[in-house]
Amino acid sequence: MSRFRTYSAFLALLFLSLAACKREERCAVPIGLTNFKIEPNAAYYSGLNNVGGYMYLTGGHRGVVVVRQAYDQFVAYERTCPADSTSAVKVSDEWGSAILECPQCKTRFIVDADGMPMDGGATSCPLYQYSTSYSGGVLWVY
Repeated sequence: MSRFRTYSAFLALLFLSLAACKREERCAVPIGLTNFKIEPNAAYYSGLNNVGGYMYLTGGHRGVVVVRQAYDQFVAYERTCPADSTSAVKVSDEWGSAILECPQCKTRFIVDADGMPMDGGATSCPLYQYSTSYSGGVLWVY
C-alpha cells in the first residue's frame, strides 16, 4: 500500500509539473551597439524639450526611440519589433508617445510598462530597453 501511494504521488507530481510547463516564446531581438549622449534641452533635440516628447535617433539595429517621461526621466527603446525583426516600431498616431506600434504586425507596446506589449498583439515579448542616465543636462543612452 505504501508503494502504491508513493507511485501515485510521483505520478501526480509529474502530471502537475508537465501541465505547468508551457512553451515559452523566445525574446531574442537583434540589437546593435548603442552608446551615445545628447543634450535633450537643446534646440536640435526639440522633440525632447517637453515631457511626453520623443525622438527617433540613430543607433541600435533599426534605430532608437527616446521618450521624455518627466523633466529628468527618459526611456530609450530599440525600434526593432520582437515579432517582426524587419520592422521598426513607431510612436502611435492614436495614442502618442505612450504607445509604440509595429506597422507590420500591429502590436502595440506600452512605454510606461517597460515596453510590454498590449494584450492581443503578435508577441508577448517586450521591446528591448536601453539603459539611460540623465545628469547635468546630458542624457546617456547605452
